[in-house]
Amino acid sequence: MLDNFNEALISFKQFVAIPESKATPENKNINYNIAYCYFKQKEYDQAGNYFQSQIDATKDDKIRLNDAYLRLADCRFVTAKYWPAMDAYNKVIELKSVDADYAAFQKGISYGFVNKNDRKIEDLNKFISAYPKSQYRDDALFELGNTYVTEKKNDLAIKTYDQLISEFKNGSYASKAILRQGLIYYNAESDALALAKFKKIAAEYPKSPEALEAVSTARLIYVDNGKVDEYATWVRTLDFVEVSDAELDNDSYEAAEKQYLQNNIKQSIVSLKNYVNKFPNGIHALKANFYLAQCYFADGAETNAIPNYEYVTALSRNEFTEQSLSRLAQIYLKKEDNQKTITVLKRLESEADFPQNVTFAQSNLMKTYYEQKDYPNAVIYAEKVLSNPKMDDKVKSDAQIIIARSAIQTNDEPKARIAYAKLLTIAKGELAAEALNYDAYFKNKDGKFEASNTTVQKLTKDYSGYKYFGAKGLVVMAKNFYGLKDSFQATYILESVIKNFSNFSDVKEEAQQQLDEIKSQEAKTNSSIQN
Repeated sequence: MLDNFNEALISFKQFVAIPESKATPENKNINYNIAYCYFKQKEYDQAGNYFQSQIDATKDDKIRLNDAYLRLADCRFVTAKYWPAMDAYNKVIELKSVDADYAAFQKGISYGFVNKNDRKIEDLNKFISAYPKSQYRDDALFELGNTYVTEKKNDLAIKTYDQLISEFKNGSYASKAILRQGLIYYNAESDALALAKFKKIAAEYPKSPEALEAVSTARLIYVDNGKVDEYATWVRTLDFVEVSDAELDNDSYEAAEKQYLQNNIKQSIVSLKNYVNKFPNGIHALKANFYLAQCYFADGAETNAIPNYEYVTALSRNEFTEQSLSRLAQIYLKKEDNQKTITVLKRLESEADFPQNVTFAQSNLMKTYYEQKDYPNAVIYAEKVLSNPKMDDKVKSDAQIIIARSAIQTNDEPKARIAYAKLLTIAKGELAAEALNYDAYFKNKDGKFEASNTTVQKLTKDYSGYKYFGAKGLVVMAKNFYGLKDSFQATYILESVIKNFSNFSDVKEEAQQQLDEIKSQEAKTNSSIQN
C-alpha cells in the first residue's frame, strides 16, 4: 500500500512538470492529491504544505476545502504546531461541516499542549454544550475531568467524571473515570471514599486493567492503615486476583514496618505484634521481632521486649545480634537477674564488633561478679578493664575499688594495699574518701600513727560530705592516738563516734569494741600501778 502512494506521488509530480498540465481539469486538485500522498506516508509537514496550497488555490469546492482545512489542522497538530493547527480547526468550525465537532474537540485539547488549561477547560465545556450527540463527547468529558485534576479542581473533576459515568456507563472511559475518582480520593487521604471507588471497579469491571490497578492501590491503603487482614478477606473474593501467603506475609510486614519507620511507637507495637503472631516463622520474622523489641524498649515496657530480643539472639549471628545482646544486658541489669546478666554479657563480650560494647560487657561483668561475691572473677574482669587504655577514669576507679574490696574480702591484704594506693591516684568523691580511709588504716597497721592521722585529717576536711568514711577514719584516728599513748584523746574520739554516728551500726560497733578494749587495757594498767 505504501509503495502505491509513493508511485502515485511520483506520477502527480511528473504531471505538474508538464507545462500543458495547467490547462487540464485535473490540475485543479493536484495539490490536494499530492497532499494526500504525503499524508498517507505520514510525511505531515509536506502534506500540510500541499493542503495549504490547495486551500490558497481553490475556494469554490466546499467539500474539498473543508477536508483540506481539517487535514491541514491534523498535520500541524501531529507535528506539535498547535497554534497553526487551532487556526485551521477554527476554519472547519466556521464552515459548519460534519467534522465541526471533531475540530472543536481537537482545538480544545490543543490548548492544553500550549499550557493554556484555562482555555482548554473553557473550550471543552463549550464543546459539551454545543455537541450533545457528538461521538467525541465521552472523550471531551474525560479530557475535561483530567484537566480539572491537573488544575487541582478536584470537586469539578469528580463531578465531570460522574457525568461521564452516568452518560456512558458501558463506554470505554467509565472504568477509567471511576479509577481517577478513586485516585483523587486516595491522594486527598480520603481512604474510605477511595476504597469504595476501587471496590466498585473490581466488582463492575473485573479483569480490566483499571480493576487490577484499583486492587493494587487499595492494597496500599490497607497496608498504610495496618489492615492487611481486611485486604486479604476482600481480595480472596475476587476471581481475577491471586494472593499468596507470601504476598500477605510481605504486606503485613510492610504495614508494620511503615509505622515503625514513621516512629509511631504505639501503632508499631500493635502491627508488629500482629505480624509476629500470625507469621511466627515468616519471611520478615527477624526484623519484626527486633523492631517490636525496640518499640517495647522505647515505650518503657522493657520486660515485654525480652522474648523478642531473645528470639533474635537465639538465631545464628545476624545484623541485630549485637544490639539485642546489649539491650538484653541493660534490661537484666535493671532487673538484677545476675545469672542471665552474666550469660548475656559474656556473649556480648565475645561477639561484639563495637569496642564500646566490649567495654560495657567487661565493666558490668566485673560489677555483677562482685555483687554475687564471686571475687576471683570480679578481679579478673577488673583487671581486663584496667588493661584497656581507652577506659575513662570513672570506670578505672570502679575496677580498682573492686580489686581492692575483693582483696579485703579474701583477706589478701598485700593486694588490697596496692589496689587502694592506685585508686587514690585516680579516684574522686566517695571512692577517694574510701581510698583515704584505707590509706590511713594501712599506715596505722604499719605503726605510722602520725602519718595515718594526717591522712584522716585530709579525709575529714576534704571529703566531709562522706560521713560513713569520715566516721571510719575517726576510729582509725582513735587507734592512732592510742598507739601514741594518748588514751584520753583516743577515748574522747571513740565516744564522739558512738554518740554522733549511731546510724552507721558497723562503725558504731567497731568504735564500741575499740573503746571497750582501751578501757580494759587502761583498767589493767591502773591495777598494776596501784599494786
